[in-house]
Amino acid sequence: MKARRLLTLLALAPLAVEAQAASVRCHIVYGGEHFTVDAAPTDDPYRATGTKIGRYFEFKPVYVDRVATGKAVKVYVYGMATGQPVLIHAATHAPPFAGKQEGRGFTGFHAVYEPTKSSELQYWCEHLP
Repeated sequence: MKARRLLTLLALAPLAVEAQAASVRCHIVYGGEHFTVDAAPTDDPYRATGTKIGRYFEFKPVYVDRVATGKAVKVYVYGMATGQPVLIHAATHAPPFAGKQEGRGFTGFHAVYEPTKSSELQYWCEHLP
């Protein structure tokens, strides 16, 4: 009986890895450069860190996956012109994370402007199964 249980667990292990491997990939364009930032599911969104994009932006996607509240993807963009992060854009997306626009993932296309430096960051995010 133990051998059968072990074989069943071994057979299901790849499925568990696949379930945990799902993530979000955001595509960013700033100053003519292209960046990608990934976010793995987390039940502790407050530990997520942002990625500096150019001189004036910090980009932080958070893929929240909590038993109590479910799944959501939150995208934060901070302006960094003063040296300190100032929130200038926040968006929340609930499942299903299917593409809304052709080639623009589940978020659609966004353009975020840094108000003091007249800089623009563009992004869209997709769900990677």
